[in-house]
Amino acid sequence: MREIIREQIYFQLTAVCIGMFLMIGYDILRLWRWIIPHGKIWVWWEDILYWTVMSIPVFVAFYQMIDGVPRWYGIVGMFAGGLLYEKGISLPVRRGVRRIFVKCNKKIGFRVAKLAKMLYSKITNPNS
Repeated sequence: MREIIREQIYFQLTAVCIGMFLMIGYDILRLWRWIIPHGKIWVWWEDILYWTVMSIPVFVAFYQMIDGVPRWYGIVGMFAGGLLYEKGISLPVRRGVRRIFVKCNKKIGFRVAKLAKMLYSKITNPNS
């Protein structure tokens, strides 16, 4: 009896970790979209492709651990893991990364603008 309970607890913890890893991958996709802006249709296709590809390791984990039978507590565990990651880790990390990128973009933008102004003045007034 203890072995069965131990296996179920192990499965539940694994399901929570799977949910977290799925959201980590989605955060990487979000970062990609933030660096290179995408249209709505492109985002939609990326989401479909991401969740389709990510369903494969979820299925493999369910198949290996509980013989492919979808248990409601495993699905709830994955959602809980994703929610824990999203609200606990992801939100502050995304805010920090956004601050870093905004500072870098401002510095780079300022330097590019200064260079462009200098080049423009050289092109329009070559004698100065």
